[in-house]
Amino acid sequence: MKLHYIHIILGFLLCTVSAKAQLDSIQQLPEVMLTDAKLVHFSKGFKLEKLSDSIVEKNATSLTETLRYNSSIYFKENGFGMVSSPSFRGTNAQQTAVIWNGININSVFTGQTDFNTISPSNYNEISIRSGGGGVQYGSGAVGGSIHLNNSYSFHKTNATEIGLHYGSFTTFGGTLGTTQAWDTNYLNVKLDFVSSDNNYDFIGKNQKNQHGQFLRLASNVTAAKELKNGVATWNSEYTYNDRNFSGSLNTIGKDGYKDVATRNLWQLQQNMGAFTTKASVAHLFEHYRYYPNSEKPLFDEGRANTLISMLQSEVFLRKKFRLLAKIQYTVIDAEGDNVGQNTRNTLAAVLLLNHKIGRDFSYGINFRKEFLNNFENPLLFSADANWQLSNTYALRVNGSKNYRVPTFNDLFWYAGGNNQLQPETSYQIELGQEFNFGKLKTDLAAFYISSTDLIKWVPASGNVWEPINISKTRNYGLEFTASYFLKFGKLHALDLNAQYSYTKAEDLEKEKQLIYVPFHKASGTAEYSYKNLSAYIQGLFNGEVFTTTDNSEGLDSFNIYNLGITYLLQENPTISIGARVKNIFNTYYENVAFRPMPSRNFQIFLTINI
Repeated sequence: MKLHYIHIILGFLLCTVSAKAQLDSIQQLPEVMLTDAKLVHFSKGFKLEKLSDSIVEKNATSLTETLRYNSSIYFKENGFGMVSSPSFRGTNAQQTAVIWNGININSVFTGQTDFNTISPSNYNEISIRSGGGGVQYGSGAVGGSIHLNNSYSFHKTNATEIGLHYGSFTTFGGTLGTTQAWDTNYLNVKLDFVSSDNNYDFIGKNQKNQHGQFLRLASNVTAAKELKNGVATWNSEYTYNDRNFSGSLNTIGKDGYKDVATRNLWQLQQNMGAFTTKASVAHLFEHYRYYPNSEKPLFDEGRANTLISMLQSEVFLRKKFRLLAKIQYTVIDAEGDNVGQNTRNTLAAVLLLNHKIGRDFSYGINFRKEFLNNFENPLLFSADANWQLSNTYALRVNGSKNYRVPTFNDLFWYAGGNNQLQPETSYQIELGQEFNFGKLKTDLAAFYISSTDLIKWVPASGNVWEPINISKTRNYGLEFTASYFLKFGKLHALDLNAQYSYTKAEDLEKEKQLIYVPFHKASGTAEYSYKNLSAYIQGLFNGEVFTTTDNSEGLDSFNIYNLGITYLLQENPTISIGARVKNIFNTYYENVAFRPMPSRNFQIFLTINI
């Protein structure tokens, strides 16, 4: 980890530049605008969940932890802080899209995002969109999509936040963020840093997690300039990760992994009456180095540059009819020691429509057609509707066709890649119901997904594996969420949130449940507040998962509970202090076979708002 001190210094200097501005005192920001507004405008018939700031703060170590305790998504994590991949409605990691300010950022090599490399503190809004999103977001948005958005406002603002935390296993970190808005300008800069020896005990095994040290540095910039009839925005992100990969119960870890990612998005929006036109250019860069032995200088590496240009026009008539047309051209240039040098060019045409009929009913119809890639070009479509039947009951339905293009690893891996692969295809439908009884809000959804041509790596000859299109799967299940807020008296409040999901994901050829897909998953949080003091308890139940395709072996179900307490000092500056205890009953559990997760651990934190 020789370079991480340089990265830390550069990141703090980046934030300090903006923190010196002298403006008025802190105020709330009205009329907040998202850089990916179509997420809301064209998802009326889809289940869309926004995670509040208070939810994120309770599990801010990584995006894995944030979503594990606050969604129905299951995460396969190779030990704490190691590679983490999701299963959304029983689909695999390549079928879950991560969308950064409207841009799909899944790796061109692996087709997925490692959720332990994402800092949730660097975003103003984290949302979960369930169901197929292939029309809007392209390849990989099959089970659902995770949206990381940065907002902006031109209301005069001067706010800076500093956070520090320290915990078990020599884990320490900090956050620094500043928001400045003046005249027609907006600037937000954020920095997040975490480092850990990660040497937790394997409960009941007389072993420790060795060679699991990790470091993450992430910085984020959002800038906006209000124009006469529009706005210009710039979103920029830099992440650096340096990890030693820990071993298992039966192996000693030796390998290490370093990766850098940069993302830049420039957008120019012009408003002309009912018409809005937006031109966008994005550049994504990813670079990794894999060290078979972290103590030696030998490594395999790969790097990729992705350039995306978009032009979209939207019309909104009589506050009822919204139509958006978009053309997007993507150029990918990648090279790696294990995949050679390859390019991919894709042209996509997208048409999105939403129509509101009266006050209570709206529907949407959407299409996407892609050209110029090296595969059969699928026509994707989706349709959705939302009907508010009464003040307490709403009904929604959506259906879609989605796909996933083979990754560069699938096609070109030197020891088994298959350039004859075809894209995966899936069809799905969802029926959802929302019930609101005063301060009790519930949502019940049933879903069905049918997929063909799934890409699966199988033994070829000797020790060589290769990917082929063979699998057909069927996923179906139920998802239930509920929230309740009660305020009694002037000083007391109780906030309850709960999620439950049942997922059946079958390999139709084997007639078996897919590996690492639990039938049952449930989580919930109860938070009590009194004056400036708040305390919460958080629970997670994870059902049994199978670890072999014939379902002969698996991991036991487990329950995990966390506790936290925060006290707010209402001074100038505003200071909050607190502590968390995770896995309070010191439960042994695994998310991946033979890779135990942390024992009971503690964290203290301090946050200052200036």
